[in-house]
Amino acid sequence: MPGFTAGDGAEEFIEAFKGAVLPRDRKATSRDLLPPVLLLAEGERAAVRAHQVMRGLREVLRPDGAKRVPYAALGPDEIREAAGRRPLTLALGEELCVDVPRRTGGLRLPDFHLMRDIVEQALDPRAPEPDGTALRDHCYARRIARGPLLGALWTLGGEGGDGGGTAGPGWVAELRRLLVRPVFQSLPRWWWGRRRTRRLLRSTRRGWYADWRGISHGRTAEEFFENVARLLRAERGRDRAAAVGRFEELLLRALLADLRRVARPGRISPWRRRRRTRCVFLLELPEDAGGAAAGERFLERYGAAARDTRCAAAVVVAVAPAGGAAEGERGGLGRAAARLRGASGVPQRAPGPLRAVLPEPAPESEALEPDAVSPPTFRLGPVAELTLTGVLVAAVLSGLGGWLLDRVPDEPDRSCLGGASSEVVAARPELSADSPRKSYQDARRLIREENARVDRAVADHHGTARTVVHIGSDVAADQEGQRYNAAVPELRGIALAQRALNDEARNDSQKVWLRVDSRNAGQDFADAPRIARRVAEDARKKGSGIIGVVGFSKSLRQTQEAVRILGRAQIPVVGTTATADLMQVDGYYRRVAPTNSREAAVEAGFARRGNIMDDGTGKCSPAAAAVVVKDPRDLYSDEVGTLFAERFGARPVTLEYTPGGRADGGAQGPGEDGVARTDSISDLADAVCERISGNPRTVVYWASRALQFSAFLDDFEDNTACEGRSLTVLGGNDLTTAALAGEYADRPWLRLYHTVHVLPAGHPRLSDIAKKFNADYARRFGSHDLWRDDGRAALAHDAMQLMAEAANRAYRSTHDVERSNVQIGLDNGIRKQGASGYLDVGRGRSVPRDKPVIVLHHTDRGSEPVLYCGAFTQNPAGRITRWGPHGEFRCPRDS
Repeated sequence: MPGFTAGDGAEEFIEAFKGAVLPRDRKATSRDLLPPVLLLAEGERAAVRAHQVMRGLREVLRPDGAKRVPYAALGPDEIREAAGRRPLTLALGEELCVDVPRRTGGLRLPDFHLMRDIVEQALDPRAPEPDGTALRDHCYARRIARGPLLGALWTLGGEGGDGGGTAGPGWVAELRRLLVRPVFQSLPRWWWGRRRTRRLLRSTRRGWYADWRGISHGRTAEEFFENVARLLRAERGRDRAAAVGRFEELLLRALLADLRRVARPGRISPWRRRRRTRCVFLLELPEDAGGAAAGERFLERYGAAARDTRCAAAVVVAVAPAGGAAEGERGGLGRAAARLRGASGVPQRAPGPLRAVLPEPAPESEALEPDAVSPPTFRLGPVAELTLTGVLVAAVLSGLGGWLLDRVPDEPDRSCLGGASSEVVAARPELSADSPRKSYQDARRLIREENARVDRAVADHHGTARTVVHIGSDVAADQEGQRYNAAVPELRGIALAQRALNDEARNDSQKVWLRVDSRNAGQDFADAPRIARRVAEDARKKGSGIIGVVGFSKSLRQTQEAVRILGRAQIPVVGTTATADLMQVDGYYRRVAPTNSREAAVEAGFARRGNIMDDGTGKCSPAAAAVVVKDPRDLYSDEVGTLFAERFGARPVTLEYTPGGRADGGAQGPGEDGVARTDSISDLADAVCERISGNPRTVVYWASRALQFSAFLDDFEDNTACEGRSLTVLGGNDLTTAALAGEYADRPWLRLYHTVHVLPAGHPRLSDIAKKFNADYARRFGSHDLWRDDGRAALAHDAMQLMAEAANRAYRSTHDVERSNVQIGLDNGIRKQGASGYLDVGRGRSVPRDKPVIVLHHTDRGSEPVLYCGAFTQNPAGRITRWGPHGEFRCPRDS
């Protein structure tokens, strides 16, 4: 009689197995990756006991002859026959789709079926040498056999693809050959192949194949079938067993990528609501060494594939006689059950097989007969439910249609964004009477005083202290340069955070005191790589106490290289105001500012939808065209300009200008890529004037630095044919400090919008933490300080908070604070309210999710917010998801 072996831990394991197959948490099937389990039977009747256990597990999933859970099982004969000859995943994937639970809908595994067709072609010794086109045609032929729509199109094109099969004069057959076949056969086949390339190579979300092959995503990737054909040709020259292993990796990743999509939780789709369980793979390994080794290699490859595809939608259990299994750490069923219950998230390393020895059965003991899993059942299938829902929704909508049409406004709203708003304004700051150098030294003095306080606390045995290194740029040479320099506000934010964090450590013995070692990397971070190497050397010294680095307020080639050096030294880094996506060079770098990709998405939507273009009558409309100004040699400028152009659409013209001369000696006029290169600010101003003269609804997106923007405005006003013409400019956060300081005032023809990372002080959307930070900053540095509203100090404060939270977690859990423990704390994710917004840096993320982005409108009375999106606080009321005068537009959300 079938049943699971009785003994110590058996019942506990069965319950854990059932809980893994049908988890209580609906999100677990897409979040918590389970290690594969290998159950080992010992003794003389090991093979019999292994077979009994396998039958018991199958009865849990299929008690009445029909599957309650999608599963596939392989017996010892099948594994022995396939070992070294065919991938086991071929049989597992096929059986998984057979006899799925009733009224749950069929399992769609498009990537697996495609790779199955490819692998079967590769394993056929009679198949010709593969090339990309022939392989595509072969796979498409298999695809139309599975799909009624593509099959019907192919049939319309004529049987055999030659346009034949239709009687009539010769000119009719010729007409079918020239027109019908391309439309119904060649074009769908070409489009289908192109879609495979876009999905598997170019897509960052679904491009698992490109990740496996180490191919960069994007439009530069080659065609998918050409790449696969090259892989097949390479594998044909290898040993068959090695080639089969390679194909096993390919099929596993395809199958798990499909299952990951299938298992995504959802309450709207009737198919997703029925996917409450994980899929199960059961393997009964043979006694002989070859078959057992093949099974264990499958388990190892499964762990790597599941980690790489982040698929948590499968449970894998293998049973084997212990004699044929490889050596490794073994435990009991209770330990295996605990590991299944405790699985959380996706581990950094591929999970290996979890080996558990089956207990010896007591004499005359009966086999354990566990209860079967009981997933929810449904009265209707997904198609029937969707049809019924559609009918009901159509009935409701038809009843509301007339009511809604009566309330549609006759004319679109053409009121201008900004200029007549009741929003809190970022008032004009006052430049300090102190020299920039004195302000800089005063901020460093605050840090030195706090470091001395830390030393006294440690000397008095009042706590544990560690060091955070700050790498910043040198201060500006004069007051004018302060408008373009972040050295002083960054140091001030760090000083305020250090003081607050050490106050917490004084009151809580489970928190760490922090010293700050501030290091000057020179003007524009010229010495950043050298400083990073010195920090790496100092960190390696015993007793250095260095746990991480904060800073890097600019996205530059040299700061990017410095981050790369620190990453190689395994030193955690939290960036402050650098926003370029390309700063993310490794897993040791995190930041608190939103990325260029997020800012560009917000700004492009703002320009396309917001009424920002004044027609001269006081009415405004969205931008119809854009001119992007960027510096191709500047990491920040080149990236954010390119991203904005991609997201804005409408083929914007890009004007490249590098201070000091042309970037690469290219042509003056725009080329096929829409890029024109200019030699001087004067040429740039003339080019912009020409564009806005041709289309008055053209917005200028300024991606270059603020210093060049001031020079551009001077030339545009005095030395172009556009004197007196209105100019609308949308700029990035690099313009913020200069704009807030009134650098662009007294230019009535300029309509300026620019981004910032914090709301003005006093705004009702500010969190309590932000209000306290603003009050502390005003108390220490004045309520009209130059940098109070530009966000640089707040971001530096939050960078310290993020690093300190990771250090405190490490100290609470291990009573030791090493860099590796701090990195683990950052990797595991941190959620914390900051002065610049909610810091939702979840597991595996390098930047807070939905970090706030604000667009300010530059006016005579100050800069007022006209758009703000993102998570300002943790509670739902503080998560702004829509913008516009009536909230009619959706804010971009991070994935």
